[in-house]
Amino acid sequence: MGTYHGWNVIKLPILKQPGNFSRQVVNMTDRMVHEGMSGHIVASLTWFLVGFLYIVSAMRRHYTTKLAGQKFVSSVEFPFDFLPGRLHNLPFVALYKIVGASVYLSVEIIGTILRESGCVATSVWQHETMAMIFLVSGVVDIVLLKSKDIKYFPDGTDYLLFGVTFGVQALQFVYHLEGRTPLSARLHAFQAFLAAMCALALAVEAQFRHNAMMPIMRGYFIMMQGTWMMHLMFILYHPGTEERTWDEDAFESVELASMMFMYHLTFDLLLILVVNLVFAKVYSGTQYKALPHTEKYAGREGKSQLLALEQLTNGQSTANGRDGGYDRANNDGGEDSDFEYLKLGKAQIVPLP
Repeated sequence: MGTYHGWNVIKLPILKQPGNFSRQVVNMTDRMVHEGMSGHIVASLTWFLVGFLYIVSAMRRHYTTKLAGQKFVSSVEFPFDFLPGRLHNLPFVALYKIVGASVYLSVEIIGTILRESGCVATSVWQHETMAMIFLVSGVVDIVLLKSKDIKYFPDGTDYLLFGVTFGVQALQFVYHLEGRTPLSARLHAFQAFLAAMCALALAVEAQFRHNAMMPIMRGYFIMMQGTWMMHLMFILYHPGTEERTWDEDAFESVELASMMFMYHLTFDLLLILVVNLVFAKVYSGTQYKALPHTEKYAGREGKSQLLALEQLTNGQSTANGRDGGYDRANNDGGEDSDFEYLKLGKAQIVPLP
């Protein structure tokens, strides 16, 4: 263990100390990866996309289950069941967690060791710890999804591990504040707060899995980790210029950064509201639901699986595209019946022959 400009540094004995290691580093492309643009971009985009996908998937499941008359049930992973073929079973978010964490680990560990000849700052290992448990969480998500017959883990293991992931992240950011300037400490403290809120949201969601707001809240805090980390990078490492644009010791800088964090809280929430408005608009048109078949339909030419449909428009029943009441007692289901049929959830609507 050694020091470099006040940083604790782990020296790997198998590699030599570089002769120019004590130089003042200014160029962003030459800094250790997570202290430069590339590391922050990978991490922030991963958080943002994962959180946004959770929000979109939760809203879609909420509206589709509502139309199908089913109860909403949350899950850590939301398969994209609207895609064709085998793609609808692929756990895209879990795969993205694995790929994102793997890329981050590879770039930071290999790049830092090769570039700095074995001198790896302790802060880098803290980042690696967060990425590794993030990767493990994605693996567990996939195992739970694919182990339908054999339960390799108890129910809720995915929630537990994902919550622990954010708990580890929060603790790492708390202990990541040692020796930092007031501005840097405040920026990282907000990141620790978001990680703690992600862990809390997962714990609450595990208890209230029938509430659609729970996974949306989880996605909100995860997505905000991405937007805030990107902003943190621009404040601390001022990419594109070698001159610092923030006074990291000034009280005014700390106040301004705190105000910007509140803007992130607000604008990310507005983004969720906009997404919800899009879903509400898409699903606010003509709606259908499956009804149990009647004895009259069941006896018609032995078609016992025939399902009648009731079209719901502003709370009124319609038939054949005309407004007005639908008299199921007087409708004999003849050949002139012109119903539309949909596939809602797992219920297959069978059309008239």
